[in-house]
Amino acid sequence: MAKKQDLPAMPFYVGDWLKCPEVKVLPPDIRGLWFDMICYMWENVERGVMVKPNHKPYTKNEIVNMIGRDCSDTGHWLDVLIDNGVCAIRESDGAIYSRRMVKDEDVRQKRQQAGKRGGEVTKAKILKPQSKTVENIPEIPPPPPLTPDEQTKIEKAKKYKYSDNVTLTREEYIKLVDEHTEAGAKRMIEILNNYKGSKGKKYKSDYLAILNWVVGRYNEEVQSNGSKWTNSDRGSSTQNYQGVQRSKQQTDQRAGFGGDTEAQKSYSERF
Repeated sequence: MAKKQDLPAMPFYVGDWLKCPEVKVLPPDIRGLWFDMICYMWENVERGVMVKPNHKPYTKNEIVNMIGRDCSDTGHWLDVLIDNGVCAIRESDGAIYSRRMVKDEDVRQKRQQAGKRGGEVTKAKILKPQSKTVENIPEIPPPPPLTPDEQTKIEKAKKYKYSDNVTLTREEYIKLVDEHTEAGAKRMIEILNNYKGSKGKKYKSDYLAILNWVVGRYNEEVQSNGSKWTNSDRGSSTQNYQGVQRSKQQTDQRAGFGGDTEAQKSYSERF
């Protein structure tokens, strides 16, 4: 008989059983014997066919003795099933079988084989060595080296930190020095650095920020201080400013002014 673990439960189509005209006309006892035959055919070595374990067909008498030997008319019920087309006789070997069960089993086996083939293909893809997959991927060539012009352009655009919060390109810094002296450029950078550090402000271009408002702030500071920054460092510029203040103080004293006004205080004392 067929292995029970293959399909432990037999599908029973209740609607087909109740609506099948061939079955509905049968007496209750014959319908019960036919249902027993269905159960035997389900567990046979060839599902849906009344055959022995050696695949030889059961004779009518063997089927009657197996299923309906207690009936008063032992052979009549099987002839009724055959005559009404409930079951059929296979032409090749004379075996009695169920058309519906044989058809369903054939469909089930074909689906099982198709699913197995699909599963094997999927498994082969999953277990395929990674090296073979990598070999199929075309290699990406390395990028070409930069031309001298491209390298120069990148170098010009590179920014450097001239203070904690201010970055400029070398070219931008040189422009500030040329236009406002080195001491002036350093002072402008200091003004912007202090502002950004205290306000948390950020600019896309510190150089443009210097041109937009830091230059004006620096010029106001120079005018209020009375002297511009020189090309030397801030210390020497402060000394120059203090020298100018002492000269101005002497002039004021000769003119009769006092020597303790706000304008006479040094840069370091006022700031």
